[in-house]
Amino acid sequence: MPSKQILSKGVISLFGKKNVCDCCGLKLHVKPIQISDGGICMLCNTICTRSPMTTIDKVKAAWDENKARLQTFSPNMTVNDFGSGSIFIDTENKMACITNAKKFDQYSIVFKFSELEEYKIEKVGEKTITKTKGGITRAVVGGTAFGLAGAIVGASTAKQETMKKGGVAVLYLDLDLGGVKTTVSIQRPPLKAPEFLDNIIDEK
Repeated sequence: MPSKQILSKGVISLFGKKNVCDCCGLKLHVKPIQISDGGICMLCNTICTRSPMTTIDKVKAAWDENKARLQTFSPNMTVNDFGSGSIFIDTENKMACITNAKKFDQYSIVFKFSELEEYKIEKVGEKTITKTKGGITRAVVGGTAFGLAGAIVGASTAKQETMKKGGVAVLYLDLDLGGVKTTVSIQRPPLKAPEFLDNIIDEK
C-alpha cells in the first residue's frame, strides 16, 4: 500500500466511525470509496478501480507488490513526445508504467507486460459542431423564382457540415494485477504508444 504518513486514528465521524482509509490509515475529509469489507481513499483505489468487490487485504497486498516492483523497476526505454504523457519501459523485467509527469513516483502503478488486458484511446471533452452552408442563399433564390414553396425547397437543400473540435486524447489501460483489476490512464499519449502496446499484447 502507499507509504503515506498515518495521521491520528482517533478522528471519529458524527456516526462514531473512524474517518480513515482502511487500507493506508490516512485521515479522510470526504466519503471513502466502498469495497467489499471497508472504505478506502482515492489514492488506494487507483490500484483496484475495476474490482469494487475486492477486499482490504487484497488491496494492501497489491500495493505491497507494487512497492516491491518499484524497487526493481529499471526503465531502459521511454516512449513520449513533446507535451505528451510518458510510458516508461523495463524491457529486461518486462514491466512498464505510464504517467503524465516527467518521472514516475512511488504511487505509479508498475505492471507486467502480461497483465495488460486491453487499451483504448478516446477523445475527452470533444465538441461536435454542425454548420449549414447555402441555406439562406438557396431560400432567397427559390423564393424569387417559385414563391413560398420555392423558398422552403431552397432552404431544405442546404448542405450541412459536421466537425469535431477540441477535446484531449486519453489513453486507458485495463490491467489485471494478480486478480485485482484496475484502469490507469494518461492524457495526450505519445504517437508510438499503440505500436508498443500492440506488441506486448501480441506477445501474450
